[in-house]
Amino acid sequence: MLWTVLGTLGVVAAVVAAGMLVDRRFGIIPRPRELREAGKPGLALPPHAPGEAPETALDGPPRAVRCRQCRRTTRLDDESRAIYGDRELVIRRYRCPRCDAITTIYCAR
Repeated sequence: MLWTVLGTLGVVAAVVAAGMLVDRRFGIIPRPRELREAGKPGLALPPHAPGEAPETALDGPPRAVRCRQCRRTTRLDDESRAIYGDRELVIRRYRCPRCDAITTIYCAR
């Protein structure tokens, strides 16, 4: 019975030692410095372009809207209304006649 316990402890110690050697050689577990650097604020996502989100709604509808895919002028496809916070917005969907992509623009009422 004693040899079974000692054998089990020996196997566990050997596996832990092998794991530590592999980690030091190949860096499987992140180091404390890497964890601290990962917690620092990085680059923020770029803000929405004017009219692409309710927060950046335009004062009025744009004269021309370009397709994000092929850069051609789009045509108004649909218009709907929504309330965002305390503002009433007009959501205008433009469709590209060439590539059929949809561009959504938010405008203040």
